[in-house]
Amino acid sequence: MATDTQTDPAATVDEMTPEEQRALLEREARRNLNMSADEFAAKWRAGEFQGNEDPKVTQVAMLLPDAW
Repeated sequence: MATDTQTDPAATVDEMTPEEQRALLEREARRNLNMSADEFAAKWRAGEFQGNEDPKVTQVAMLLPDAW
């Protein structure tokens, strides 16, 4: 009995370099919240977004390497 061992292309994961991750965070923080990544990260860590249900905040927060 033969087994099909082809990988589903949708299951492929491409990893980003730390530089690419940082550039994405910077771009999304500016695009969604009109602030730099550093400003967003500082406010996030200070708890300034607690209770904020804006999906844009969540979208940017998910890009923080230590948010979760």
